[in-house]
Amino acid sequence: MPFVPANDGVLLHYESTGSGQPLVLVHGWTMNGRFFQKNVAALSESYRVITVDARGHGRSGKELVHLTLEQVAEDLEKVFAELDLRDVVLAGWSLGMAMVYNYLHRFGTERLAGVIDIDMTPYLFSDETWQHGVFGNLDARASLDVQYQMISDRVGLMATLVPAMFAAGSTPDPETLAWWSDESTTVPDLTALAMWVSVTSQDWRPLLPKIDVPVLLAHGRRSQIYPTPVWEALTELIPQTSLALFDESGHSPFWEQPEQFNTAVLDFVRSL
Repeated sequence: MPFVPANDGVLLHYESTGSGQPLVLVHGWTMNGRFFQKNVAALSESYRVITVDARGHGRSGKELVHLTLEQVAEDLEKVFAELDLRDVVLAGWSLGMAMVYNYLHRFGTERLAGVIDIDMTPYLFSDETWQHGVFGNLDARASLDVQYQMISDRVGLMATLVPAMFAAGSTPDPETLAWWSDESTTVPDLTALAMWVSVTSQDWRPLLPKIDVPVLLAHGRRSQIYPTPVWEALTELIPQTSLALFDESGHSPFWEQPEQFNTAVLDFVRSL
């Protein structure tokens, strides 16, 4: 399996398929690159598709060190440098988009041609100035409750969160729910907790007007994780955006409507 050592020695797993302009797909919280299994084959017919497992996730090293999104940004740059990637289209799903924001803050867009935001908010809390937090109402008290459940009843937490990854009103098949939960719980509890603390401590709204590459907003209209039209706020804040809304998807349009998602991504990359 292909690995790149991070600057602290943690092994970072990636998969590379196809050739041409690189399209890098970054997964969500406690997930991994395998979650893009419905996309890689179609996208790699035209581009080099690379999935990266963040430290502590998937097949990357599980050492309990440097578990911050700032470090994950450093890790992404290490993979990009090792593979000599240029003109990258960098796609982040959920927490993966927070990884992208950290990358943009630390390294800018020198290596990038574009960004794809897959159903994510730049700020996870809702307050009087921002309605687009997790579940539309996450506050500090609720975030602490989530943290407690991570270390006291992780299986129970994922039994609640995994179904919420899909469209409101849908009934995902039990095999899918079991696979998602099983993959998620391979991430150590302390890694999950550290990443949650890291992402909830960040507010990327001030960064958005400074993004100087095109951004595709790929959001599910029936998202339970982000039930408010966060894409409208993002369109106002980010200078160059295009929009792909998925009527039958929730938080995971790449899985729920893969053909439509793949087409939207291909159209976006071709437009750059």
